[in-house]
Amino acid sequence: MKRILTTLKRIPVLSYVLVGIFIILMIIASIIGIDSDRGVLVGWLGVIILLTEITRRWRKEWHFLLLIVGAIVLSIFLSFLHEVVVYPLVEKIGGASALQSQGLEIFHAIIKNILVLVTPMAIIYGIIGAITLFIVRLILLCRKKSSEKA
Repeated sequence: MKRILTTLKRIPVLSYVLVGIFIILMIIASIIGIDSDRGVLVGWLGVIILLTEITRRWRKEWHFLLLIVGAIVLSIFLSFLHEVVVYPLVEKIGGASALQSQGLEIFHAIIKNILVLVTPMAIIYGIIGAITLFIVRLILLCRKKSSEKA
C-alpha cells in the first residue's frame, strides 16, 4: 500500500487535473449524446485534453509522427474488426439472444466512439505537434547559425 501511495505522489498534479477534466468532458459528451454536433465537439475537446496529458513531455517530431501512424493503423484495424466481426455476427444471431445482441451493440458503440472521437483528433494533434516542433527546431537552428556568424 505504501508503494502505491509513493508512486501516486510522484505523479504531477497537472496529470490528475487533465485526466479529471477528460473524464468530466466525456461524461458531459455522453449525456449530450455523441450523435449530436455538440456532443462530438465536447468529446473532441476531451480527447485533445487527454492527448495533451499524454504528449506534453514529447520533444521529438518522430513521437508525433508515430502518433499519426498509430491512429491511422488503429482506425483501419478497428474498421476491419467492426465490418468483419460485428456485422456478420449480428446477422447470424439476429434476435436469438438478447444478451449477445446487447453485447454486440455495446461493442459497436465503443468502436464507433473511438473511430469518431479519438482517430481524427489524434491525427490532427500529431500533425500540429510535428509541425510545431519542426518550426521550433528550424528557428533554433537559424538562431544558432546567426550567432555563429556574429
